[in-house]
Amino acid sequence: MPTPPPHSRLELLLLRFATAARAHHEALEEMDAGHANAHARVIAGLHAALLREGQAGRDGLLALTDADSPAVAGMAAVYAIRLDPPRCLAALHRVAAEPGLLGFRASVAIQRWETGEWEDPA
Repeated sequence: MPTPPPHSRLELLLLRFATAARAHHEALEEMDAGHANAHARVIAGLHAALLREGQAGRDGLLALTDADSPAVAGMAAVYAIRLDPPRCLAALHRVAAEPGLLGFRASVAIQRWETGEWEDPA
């Protein structure tokens, strides 16, 4: 069986961002603040690394706003909102329709953006 080609640095960063976003959501759902904070720090570092990749990194992060996972789409939208507010707000509105904490957090993010209270997560 042939081995798959290695992933590019950008692909690995995006995969790690998505994985950390899902893990962050799971930790929040389990009310595990320690792990949620640890995943949040990882996400912030990955965000910075993606931005260092230039336009390709920004485009990749924006593409994650279309992820099937609401946790991934929402986290990407929060971190990319200054890059493309309409696209990210559309993603946050989709996530806000989700039940529970995930939907609530997305609706709070929308409200903060719309009222000018937005603080960058990183």
